[in-house]
Amino acid sequence: MQKKLKQLNKTLFWDVDFTDLDNRKNANFIIERVLSLGDKSDYQILREIYSLEKIKKAATKINCSDKKTINFWSLIFDIPIKSFVCIKKLSTQRPNAFLRR
Repeated sequence: MQKKLKQLNKTLFWDVDFTDLDNRKNANFIIERVLSLGDKSDYQILREIYSLEKIKKAATKINCSDKKTINFWSLIFDIPIKSFVCIKKLSTQRPNAFLRR
């Protein structure tokens, strides 16, 4: 599995030492990066490393991503959008004072 991990686009992990990543210890982090920033080939490699259930579970725990990305994965994985932690956080945030009229 560690060999498959090395096939992922290393630019997804610009802020960490890619050689220190472990597919078991850092599973949620790796899945989050690929779902948020990766492309189709990265996702295909991800599916070879992790089960679909593991990916779905990690997807719902993504802390910060844009609404479009969360909506996309909600549709692909057939998970209600309200199940995503990120959406719950976005819906509880107060609008910026500059946006009030």
